[in-house]
Amino acid sequence: MSSVSPVLRTVGVSVLAAGAAFSLSGCGALISALGVGNVMDLNVGDCFKVAEMDAALGGEEVSDIPLVDCAQEHDSEFFFSHEMTGEEFPGDGTVSTEAEEICYGDNFTSFVGVSYDESEIYAAYLAPTQQTWDQLNDREILCYVTTVEPGGSGEPVTGTLEGANR
Repeated sequence: MSSVSPVLRTVGVSVLAAGAAFSLSGCGALISALGVGNVMDLNVGDCFKVAEMDAALGGEEVSDIPLVDCAQEHDSEFFFSHEMTGEEFPGDGTVSTEAEEICYGDNFTSFVGVSYDESEIYAAYLAPTQQTWDQLNDREILCYVTTVEPGGSGEPVTGTLEGANR
């Protein structure tokens, strides 16, 4: 990890059979107090455009994800939040495994309407890193759905993606 401020979220990419998983992390209260972006204040139901998030990333670290009103055109929506437990950071592999189970399993099916393997919608997630776990007490895995194919493009939508494949 670089020596960039610990209040920034770190992004990593893990390509799965049908999509990409992005990991980000941080702490809302500290981020807000320091005036550094919204990355810790994201909530289930917030909408955004993947291209704008990718532009904000600019590398591996991000502090702000440009949100849009879900009534406006967008291609992604946060749909599930999960708090990890434990005092010690479990390691990147364990975080990724837990995030993939949470974001690509039953929670995805409940939100979209079909299993991940059957869906034309993709999923990804934001998750804690060693740095944010230790310094910011970050334990949140935040799942999102997107119409954007990994490395490609997607159709814009208005409103929620809930039930998109029902």
